[in-house]
Amino acid sequence: MLHSVFHSPLNRGLPAMKKNYDVTIIGAGPAGLMAAITAAREGLRVLLVERKSGISRVQRSCCSSLIMEPDTHGESVVLADNKINFPKTGFSVPYKGPYVPLVLAIRFSPCGNKLVFTQQGQPLAVSINKESLLDGLVQEAEQAGVTIFNNTLALKAENTGDRVVVTLRQPDRDFDVISETAIVADGVNSRLVENLGLNKRRKFFAQFHVVTYYMENMSCEYPPSWMVFIGKGQTPSGIGQLYVLPKPREDGSVVHEVTYGCPVIGENRIKADLEWFIREGTFSTWFRQARCVKTLSAVLRFHTPLTEPVAGRILIAGDAASFIEVYMQGALMYGFRAAKAVAGFLKKGSGFDGYTGFWKSTYGYNQPGAIEAATQAFGLHVLADDEIDYLFSFTDKEQHPGYVNEFSDRENLMRAILAHMSDIKRDRPELAARIHNLSSMSVEELLQVT
Repeated sequence: MLHSVFHSPLNRGLPAMKKNYDVTIIGAGPAGLMAAITAAREGLRVLLVERKSGISRVQRSCCSSLIMEPDTHGESVVLADNKINFPKTGFSVPYKGPYVPLVLAIRFSPCGNKLVFTQQGQPLAVSINKESLLDGLVQEAEQAGVTIFNNTLALKAENTGDRVVVTLRQPDRDFDVISETAIVADGVNSRLVENLGLNKRRKFFAQFHVVTYYMENMSCEYPPSWMVFIGKGQTPSGIGQLYVLPKPREDGSVVHEVTYGCPVIGENRIKADLEWFIREGTFSTWFRQARCVKTLSAVLRFHTPLTEPVAGRILIAGDAASFIEVYMQGALMYGFRAAKAVAGFLKKGSGFDGYTGFWKSTYGYNQPGAIEAATQAFGLHVLADDEIDYLFSFTDKEQHPGYVNEFSDRENLMRAILAHMSDIKRDRPELAARIHNLSSMSVEELLQVT
């Protein structure tokens, strides 16, 4: 339900302006919804703003998986009893939807050789249905008394003394709402972070285009796995990365998500690359009976994370503050902590420093060298196809300990390859030197955007 009092920008200097809300939250993804629920349960008047008309409808590419490696973003999530539990942070999220435990992480070379990671029957990640998750969160928000404006675009947020003015656009009008505080959770390409001038504090690396197909009737001989396809020969353009994983639908049936991400090369070209992988690539036999039932896409901008996710009375949460993403579990966790910080600030006059400290200490890409390490794992693409085929020929029949996790990928990959380094140095010393030199390459070189 809309509040009846809105304020024109012309009135912003007046001290008697009524504050409609204690906190306005921009973005109703996992971070924004969790922040709204938590703030409302703290007794705050909460407005949640979302540009989509259907909040739980997923329109952008998203892997929608829980990462099960312990201490990811300082937390070890547990999926049990229709809940996603956060034992260290101290909360849980309802989840009654279907899920698929992923028991292997497999990297394939261009010819089909493998590098396999496992935890001996324990899931490395859990693929969930994001729309089911969002449905449950929306219900929780409504029950908690959150006011929700959907089909509403947040144009900007401004600190004006002891209040925050958020300018909103609905199909028939623009208007302002006034609140004590705000939480910005509008995603990796945050409009409001840009408008607040916070991107000036960050280094920009690259812009990627991502396209996702949901495929029915894909034939794959492997158990439920996170599968990544490495090497220039996987697509005609020879850049970027492809991954495939099973995804549960709300009715419990399973499709396979096929996602291709690469530096921006144009929509027609990226779709042509993905179609080539499916119809003509090494793994085309998997797709002979398959059909695409849904297409998603996204454009992602890689920045260094915000080291200070606070601007006046405005907190930044989730992907809006990140290198590229915080995983779904991170979005939930940082939304929860942002709302707790706002509640503490409004009740005691403090709390923002605690949120900043938590963000700095837990988010993986805030740690020194983490961005470089993650892109070095991604950067195996800079090797020639025959070099990747050769390296994975050693590991094709092996299994190594590891998870689905950007923050441990490099260490696990290197451990598996270095186990064969004496043979590599003997047979292909130039390749051994190239592997060693990955650590000296820039993030831009490893992302193939130079």
